[in-house]
Order: sequence, then C-alpha cells, then structure tokens
Amino acid sequence: MALATLRKGAARTFGLILVALLVVSFAIWGIADIFTGYGQQTLIEVGDTEISPQDYQRAQQDVLRTMSQDAGRALSLQEARAAGLDQRVLERLVGGAAVDTHASHLGLSISDEALLEQIMKDPSFQDGAGNFSPLAFQSALRNIGMSEGAYLQTLREQTLRRQLLVTVGEVASSPKAVIDALNRFNEERRILKYVLVPKSAAEAPGDPTEQDLKAYYDNHKQTFTQPEYRKVGLIAVTPDTVRDELNITEADIKATYESKKDTLGQAETRHVQQIALPSTEEAEKVAAKIEAGTDFVEAAKELGLSESDIDLGTVAKKDLADSVVAEEAFKLEKDEVSKPVTGKLGGVVLLRVTEITEGKIPTFEEAKANIEKDLVKERASGAIFDMHDKVEDELASGATLEETAGKLKLDYVVVDQVDRTGAKPDGTQLEAPAQKELLNGVFATDAGIENDPIDARDEGVVWYEVLGITPETLQPFDDVRSEVEEGWRGEATRNQVKTYTDKLISELNSGSKTLDGVASDLGQEVLPTSALKRDDITVNVLPPAVQQAFSLPKGGYGSAASGVDEGRIVFQVEDIVEPPEVDPRALKQLGARIGLLYSEDIIAEYFSELEQTYGVKVNRQALARLTGTGEAP
Repeated sequence: MALATLRKGAARTFGLILVALLVVSFAIWGIADIFTGYGQQTLIEVGDTEISPQDYQRAQQDVLRTMSQDAGRALSLQEARAAGLDQRVLERLVGGAAVDTHASHLGLSISDEALLEQIMKDPSFQDGAGNFSPLAFQSALRNIGMSEGAYLQTLREQTLRRQLLVTVGEVASSPKAVIDALNRFNEERRILKYVLVPKSAAEAPGDPTEQDLKAYYDNHKQTFTQPEYRKVGLIAVTPDTVRDELNITEADIKATYESKKDTLGQAETRHVQQIALPSTEEAEKVAAKIEAGTDFVEAAKELGLSESDIDLGTVAKKDLADSVVAEEAFKLEKDEVSKPVTGKLGGVVLLRVTEITEGKIPTFEEAKANIEKDLVKERASGAIFDMHDKVEDELASGATLEETAGKLKLDYVVVDQVDRTGAKPDGTQLEAPAQKELLNGVFATDAGIENDPIDARDEGVVWYEVLGITPETLQPFDDVRSEVEEGWRGEATRNQVKTYTDKLISELNSGSKTLDGVASDLGQEVLPTSALKRDDITVNVLPPAVQQAFSLPKGGYGSAASGVDEGRIVFQVEDIVEPPEVDPRALKQLGARIGLLYSEDIIAEYFSELEQTYGVKVNRQALARLTGTGEAP
C-alpha cells in the first residue's frame, strides 16, 4: 500500500495516518488527481502537464459544489453553466497545471516527512481522542473515489501549489503613500451648492426630419430589438397540486385557528409615555403634582427630561421588554396616568397612554383560507416527494414531459413566448415557482434537451423543456416610428439643455454670472448638499455629478443630469472636507487590505506569465463534447 510505504519512509512511531479530504480543502487552487489518467485522451496541455477528461469532470464537480454552497442550494448543471461553471473549471485546471509545471522545472518537491506532518496536524481527521481512525480514512477515500496512491499524489500537488503561491504573493508591507492616497480617496468629501435647470429653460428642439429619425433608429438598434423568446413546456408539482391527497379537514383548520388566533390578527397598539424615577417616594410626589394639574410632559421637563426622553413610541404589548410595565400600560384608559409602577427589574415609572389603536382578531371564516393554505404548505412535502419519484420514473422509461403529465393527471403548461426576464410579448409576466432559477435554466439549455428539475423548495418541483427558440429580432423602422420619434425628442431635449448649461458654466467660470444670479434668472433656489463621499448620492445630485465634483477644485463649477425630466443641475464645489487621520487600528487593517490586493495582482501576473512561458494547448473538440456544447467555453 502506498500509505504504508510513505509511513516507513518517514520513520514514524504512530500507527495508521488519518487522511483527509484535502482535495476539497485546497480546491481553491487546483484540480484533483491529474496524473491518474494514464493512456487516456489529453484534454489540455500546459507545458509538461497533461489534463484528461476525467480530471475535468472531477474539477467540475468541485466547482459545482462550491457554487451550490455559495447559492445556498443545489444548483443543476444547466444553472451552474449559465453562471459561468465551464469557464471557472477551465481557469482552475490551467492555472493549477501551470504552477505544477513551474514547480517541476524548479526541481521543487514535498518530502514524505512534511506530508505526514501536514496530514497528522489536521484536527478534522482525528477521532474524539485525537487519534487516527482507520474507518474514517477508508470512508474519506471512498467519498472521493480515489486510491491511496492517487490521493497522496494529489496531496503533494496541492501542498506544493499552496506553498509556491504563498511565496510568490507575499508582500512585505504596504507603502504609506498608497495608504494615505487610499484613505483620501475613501474619506475625502465635497460640499456642493446647486441650481436646478428645467428642460423648459433651453430652446425646444423642433421637429425631426425623416433623416434624423432614421439616424436615431440606426444608432439605437438595440432599443428597438425584440429580445430572444423561448417556447417552454412546464410541469409544476406544488402544494396545490397535491392538496387533495393531504386530507385536511375542517377540524384541522379549526384546531389550528384556536391555537394561533392571537397571532393572526392585528395586535392592539398604544402610544406610551414613561417617566422613570429613582424611588417609589419620588414617583408618588410627581404623581401627586400631575393629579393636581401639572401636565405629564411638563412634570418630566421639571426633572430635566425632554419629550423624546419619555416617549416609548407606538407599541404592541409584546414590544415592551418589561412585562410588568406592559401589563399596566395596557390597562390604562386614553390620557390616564398610572400609579407608580415597579418593574420586574426594580425600576419605578409613571405611565401615560396618549393614543389607543384597537386590535382585531379575525373570525374563523375570515382566517380559514389562509390557515388552510399554510397547512397545505406544511404537509405537502411528502406527497410532492412521492410525485417527484413518479415523474422521474416516467421520464426514465422514455415518456415525454407532456405524456408524463397526461399519465399522472398533472397540468402540462405551454408558454408560447417568454424572454430572459420572464416577460411575454403582451407585457404580462410568467408566473411559476422558483421563477428566477427556472428562467436561468430555460435560457441555459436548448430545444430538445432533457433537463434536471428545479427544486422550488416550499413551492414544490418544476420540470421544463424548451420547445422552440425565437432569436432576437430588430423591429422594422415603420413599425416603431412613434417610439423612434419619442426617443429622438428626449435625446434632442437633453442635448439642448446640456448646451444651455455648458454656456452657463462658461459664464460662471468667467465671472460674468454668479450661481445666485443663475438661480434668480431661472426662478429657482440655490440648494445645498451635505458633505458627500465619492460613492454618495442625494436628491438631484446623481453619481455623475458627484464624480465630476471630485475632479474640480474648491469653487469650481460643473453640470450634470438631475434625473428630473430631461433637466440638469449647475453646481459649485463650495468646500472640500479633508479626510480625518486614520487611527492605528484602522491603519493596520487598511494596510492589510492593500497588501492583499497587491498579492492578488502579483499572483494574477504570475499565472499569466506561466501560461505564456509554457503555453496552453486545448483540444477544443474534446472540450466541446465534454461540456455538451457546440464549441468550447
């Protein structure tokens, strides 16, 4: 056994060594077991390193697993491919093979002793007493489908890759000038003052000629292009589909209503004021003063409290943390002041309720439909699972999706045309369980392909097939003439307003006009902004205006779209707020982040240089067959 040989070479005193699933642990950098496919067709060559179709499939499973974890659910192969699976697998394989080739040319290797030490120190692969478990070792190898020799070879590769990349990407320190520049970029602010310029301030553009319209149409063809549509056949097994199998009785619904009715309706809410006092004696003095005619708020102000200090807001009974206080507050009449109340934590308060909104508990008949719907959803999972198996059995026997639906008495829905967003040509939207995932799958496959079903979680399961594809189509000019003219007028108006504001900027820069004068001429006000960072946004001051402001000196003028009709703003940089000094802790964190960015750039350059040095050869036809596409990714 390869593992036994390795143990002897390391002169160990321990028994068997627990071997972990480090293929997954180090998956970020590479591929699994690239040297086990001897004599098989080579898919990719990077220098001296060859990658087989089996290597590609193993790496694909690793990447698919990672993408599913990121998404929080199991992605189908079609969904993952739509999200870039094939490209990510290819990048991983080529990058890992390039590092392997470089390590080989440098004569680098990992000793048996270092390899054993690494395996032994991983706590994930020890039993409760911290010792090796032969059963865990064998289970690990079975889970990844590898022999001991193949696993150890893979572990050597991953360890060497990791050490080489850490060495290449190591950054000694981040230059202070870079840290200061980044701090300035992130924390510097601009305070602006601006004037709104409505579209009516500029000269109207007039009527377009036929040539104007056709030029606009030619320059904006994407606007007048119908999206790609797909004809789709669907079977959706949802809680409603299996409702009749659940045997939900009137008694079930009534029992659920009785157990939940207090939470079904709208709880009573009250606007509560509270004066906190140091003792019962002090509370009684204040209560006596209020009873004698002093207003509740005035009594609080005499104690140095503001109105906001005593305002608990509009709350439901459950919102008050102290149950004793809550109980007393919800006994009071409107505007009634309580006797001193000692809370469960010992504090003494006076309470007043200024507003009461009655709660409403729905009747059984009012709540019945929603309760039944919730019960169906809760109990449907088993029936949906059974129906899932029946559908899969029918499809596996060769039945079509439509035939399966007919045999199992399910609805087979055909959607004649739907685009990537779920929109139909008539402007309505597709309505289906797990709609986003379903559309991703529909547009990642092709007509006539059998696809994995979509797990819609609480909504059930959806099977789908593409029945036809209508490519995106440019609509003829005559069919969209009115839309073309509307678009032309909007663009022409924006250009006229920009020409007008450009003239204003020239006059402001020359000193012949002031911002106050511009505002007066337009019948507008000069409006201020708060101190804005580069990525801030505020009313009328959109990102293009903020970006422009950061290119101007204090006192400089600029103009940008306001987002109101076709109007713009003319603004001045009133002040530049310098960034504060970075405290030592934040400075350290900032330096670490910059160092990480440097490291990523260095490693990216390293990969690029390796691929250029050693060359990358890809068997495009084999790769296309492997990915199930007509061409390589």
